[in-house]
Amino acid sequence: MKESSFSQISHLIAGQTGLLLREQDDALLRQVVAGRMKARHLSDVEQYARLLASDAGILSEREELVVSLTTGESYFFRDSGQHALMREKIMPELIERRQKERSLRIWCAACAAGEEAYSLAILLDELMEDQSQWNILILGTDINHHLIERAQRGIYTEWSFRGMSRELRQRYFEQHKDTWVLNDRIRRRVTFQRGDLLGDVFPDRASQLYDMDLILCRNVFIYMAPRAVSLIVDKFTETLLEGGILITGHGELYAHTLGGLRARVCPESIVYQKAESPALCQWQTTPVETSHPEPFLPGVLAPVPVAAEETGETGETGETGEAGEAGEAGEAEISEMTQAWQYANQGRRELAEKACRAMIARNSLEAEPYYLMALLAQERGDFPQARELLKKVIYLDHSFVAAYLDLGDLYARAGEGDRAIKMRTTARDLLKRWPGDQPLKFYGVSTADKVLQYAENLLHQ
Repeated sequence: MKESSFSQISHLIAGQTGLLLREQDDALLRQVVAGRMKARHLSDVEQYARLLASDAGILSEREELVVSLTTGESYFFRDSGQHALMREKIMPELIERRQKERSLRIWCAACAAGEEAYSLAILLDELMEDQSQWNILILGTDINHHLIERAQRGIYTEWSFRGMSRELRQRYFEQHKDTWVLNDRIRRRVTFQRGDLLGDVFPDRASQLYDMDLILCRNVFIYMAPRAVSLIVDKFTETLLEGGILITGHGELYAHTLGGLRARVCPESIVYQKAESPALCQWQTTPVETSHPEPFLPGVLAPVPVAAEETGETGETGETGEAGEAGEAGEAEISEMTQAWQYANQGRRELAEKACRAMIARNSLEAEPYYLMALLAQERGDFPQARELLKKVIYLDHSFVAAYLDLGDLYARAGEGDRAIKMRTTARDLLKRWPGDQPLKFYGVSTADKVLQYAENLLHQ
């Protein structure tokens, strides 16, 4: 296959599927394209390119390409930390909030063969003794129609139970030779249908995709380009009820704007809530009196930072600065940094970056402008540049926890596990030195102990 032809095909697939295709994916992509051309009885790569460029062609090819280029694999109670969070905090809160309507709507997006959707049904069965008076929807969707058919059967092999206790398996499944068959009572509580997160329109009442209390979409966005992630997150937000929760895989929404969602740091995970108010859930951290009540998470464009007079800090290191010109310069720097964050939050990214560069030109040893520039680089998908900027931040400020965690996530995204662990370990060790109840800069209302627990959970994934 000629390089020019391969480049054209790669560009079309990325644009039409939303997948993030990197250089390290080239070998797999060539293999997949060759297989699809053979299946379509095409010998000319230009023919396949024309097929992908047509609306009907990409509609028929999208499922095959996404399935071939991603991993459609899951297991029961995957990620014990997130399931503990749902069992102990999120589900009880949603049940309490919806007590009057006696209605609960849950969507497991990209559900693979159904393990995650059925895990939620089992979880609700454990929490609610009597569901007969409730109208409960648990909906699982996936682009792969073969997996949907498997999910509807509710029959699994030993491999699907590596995250589930033997006790629960015995309670909800019956062994049949070398497979396990799900209890009909639980199986009937989950509805499955094919769904394309990028191509489908939702909210949509015809497909039941509306007014969701909880959406799970885990280990999907890691495969997708930033623009596709933003589009899907916006659609999720519109599909959630006010106060509804979106749960993704760890770190999957770093570097993405959240629109109408608010990020919440919990010890077990970060979750995202559709909320105008910063405190709809009882399990959330209580807001404090600051100029930016919304929590900020690494890789997500931050609210305006707390001004120095609010924190009691008057110098770059938190120590009392000298009066006169130095003090006036410090106040001017704070004001300009605040303005840069405001530009970023308003989507005026060029102005935000221009303000950062102006501050760096005057004082190249200040870490925060580099950090904001790193977030802006992540948002536009320039991850190599973001990595270099975060390294600069750490060089200038060895105690910059958010930079360590952000860089760790970028390493993890690139498959560099050892480097990710190193960054997260450093962040954890730094956090251990701080008072647990100390609010952490760049993390809104979240305290050091909350972020510490989150960092430790990342290290134990």
